Amino acid sequence: MSYRLAADVGGTFTDIVLLNDATGVYETTKVLTTPEALEKGILKGFDELAGDKYAEVTSIVHGTTSGLNSVIERRGAHCALVTTKGFRDVYEIARANRPEIYNIHYHKPEPLIPRKDIYEVDERTSFDGTIEKRVTKEIMQEVIDKLRGNYDSVAVCLINSYANTENEKEVCRILEKELDENTIITASYEIAKESREYERVSTSALNAYVAPSTRRHVYALSDELKKRGFTGTLYMMQSSGGVIRAELAASKAVYTLMSGPVGGAIGASVINRDNIIGFDIGGTSFDVSIVVNNRIETTVEAEIEGFPVLAPTVNVFSIGAGGGSIAWNEAGGMRVGPKSAGAVPGPVCYNRGGKQPTLTDANLVLGHMSPKHFLGGRMEMNEEKTYEAFEFYGNQFDLDKITAAEGVCEIANHKMADAIRELTVKRGIDPRKFSILAFGGAGPMHAALIAEMLDIKEVIVPANPGVFSAWGMLHADIRHDTGKTKVSLLNDLQEDDFRRNFDELQEELDEVLKKEGIQGKEKKYLCTLDMRYFGQEYTISVEIPDETIFNKAQIEEDYSKIYERLYGHHSSENIIEIVNYRMTVLVPVNKVSAPQRTSDLPAKALEQIQGYFESKKYDIDIYKRECLVTGSEIHGPAIVVELTSTTIVPPGWKLWVDESDSMIMTSGEE
Repeated sequence: MSYRLAADVGGTFTDIVLLNDATGVYETTKVLTTPEALEKGILKGFDELAGDKYAEVTSIVHGTTSGLNSVIERRGAHCALVTTKGFRDVYEIARANRPEIYNIHYHKPEPLIPRKDIYEVDERTSFDGTIEKRVTKEIMQEVIDKLRGNYDSVAVCLINSYANTENEKEVCRILEKELDENTIITASYEIAKESREYERVSTSALNAYVAPSTRRHVYALSDELKKRGFTGTLYMMQSSGGVIRAELAASKAVYTLMSGPVGGAIGASVINRDNIIGFDIGGTSFDVSIVVNNRIETTVEAEIEGFPVLAPTVNVFSIGAGGGSIAWNEAGGMRVGPKSAGAVPGPVCYNRGGKQPTLTDANLVLGHMSPKHFLGGRMEMNEEKTYEAFEFYGNQFDLDKITAAEGVCEIANHKMADAIRELTVKRGIDPRKFSILAFGGAGPMHAALIAEMLDIKEVIVPANPGVFSAWGMLHADIRHDTGKTKVSLLNDLQEDDFRRNFDELQEELDEVLKKEGIQGKEKKYLCTLDMRYFGQEYTISVEIPDETIFNKAQIEEDYSKIYERLYGHHSSENIIEIVNYRMTVLVPVNKVSAPQRTSDLPAKALEQIQGYFESKKYDIDIYKRECLVTGSEIHGPAIVVELTSTTIVPPGWKLWVDESDSMIMTSGEE
């Protein structure tokens, strides 16, 4: 018997899934996150599900937002940046654009590495890769003396090193030899091998900033797993939606910054729908992604706290709106989030010291949660303190606790609907043609109400929605990405150059797979070109369906179609320029379907509680999730309770269970 484990570490809870590879049956649990040492919470959940099975676990996939949180909270490593003489200020100057053009209070983000920690090396590589001045140890000696013993991590990003890596490799070799062995060296040619100096510096600096904490966490978790008899492979989720060996992730930590939210996007791509809006409402954030024509939307460049990152990333839009989002008063106006109560002290109803009302507390006041069945009955909820908190909060606006709680939920739902519009309506995509896939601890509680705001008729709640991101991680393929900058006009491109560029990228990826010992497995290569009209600054990625086929007319047509979809027009007379070649290799993992659950018995309510929808009082039926099997059907208002989540079926909606054990909610107005 073989098993696979997955852990999704959130701001409040850590979700664990144990999958039986032979049967497709999986077990789940949810434990409180331990921010001071994430591995403690992870191991607590692992021990609960796999305490006597570690020797049979073949692989573990782990996703977390810890690196992202360290950037947000500015608690990363003490690190330095080494760059070319004369280019010390590239990182601080950044770009001249103003992202918030009408915000008179806007300020550029404070650099993660201050200017005093940026050092120059007297070397030079020209734009075409010619070495004009080589690096020697003598040239490096002054920098070495300043770095030695003073930094946890060092980023190296030399001018034009993407065109020729020779000087940068030599700098890294000297530093690795001369500095403490525990000092992590980040080389830009390994992290971001393409043009645009500021973006390369930013990506390298981010990696250096989060790599030490990622390495400590990975090593601590790996050591504890070995003590428990685990001999399989430990993987980390990447922002791109694939997995990477943990030891490699420790040195390329920037690739894992968005690893927490992307697990749900991977799971969404497995659901049997072509167009899906997937969202995860956890304790701290609302994360939304979309699947279009059965493919996850990804981007080749992301932004983290105002810093550009040159790394493939699943297109996830996040806002500070989760179950732990705190309701507060701003100059007489009701506000919800982005500040969260987190795991400690948590919402008032958790009875762990929280005093400020949250979105979870609002749902309890409205009767949208069953206190007796929350977290499978493992956590006792304090209703009295929650009511008192909302009485006090409502009094600030001359509202009773019910109206105040409805206001909090309404504000949060509108913020979430607006976040979905950011990924759809603002990009010319009609959300009404999509189904909503709701997961996370609080996702199914708000899904139908958000769907009504967007005029979406179908909501899908997967099996075990509270741990769906962790389940999705078990379906993520092993993935490696690479690319190179090679500028040329499309009209001038020759087939030999086209093939040679992709062949070089494939050789590089094959070498990575060889080092991991998986070169003999089934694999798939994906090729793209970053293109733009001549004279433009930014590019559009165009997929090449088969890198062995060279068809300039087809490439131009595909570029024009994408440009038309994004901007509403294209120019067939303009010259098209190729900027970057990119290649991805995927090594598929075993994807196992869960068995159907059937029963001849009708779905039966456990009990009834009273609750409110649109200020009207209703008797709400409570159903246990495990009693709803394939073919079961119920009508709202109802609540479905389970260990990892709570699902709300509002009045006028019905819910039924399909053959994949997902709950499908549809508006009764159909």
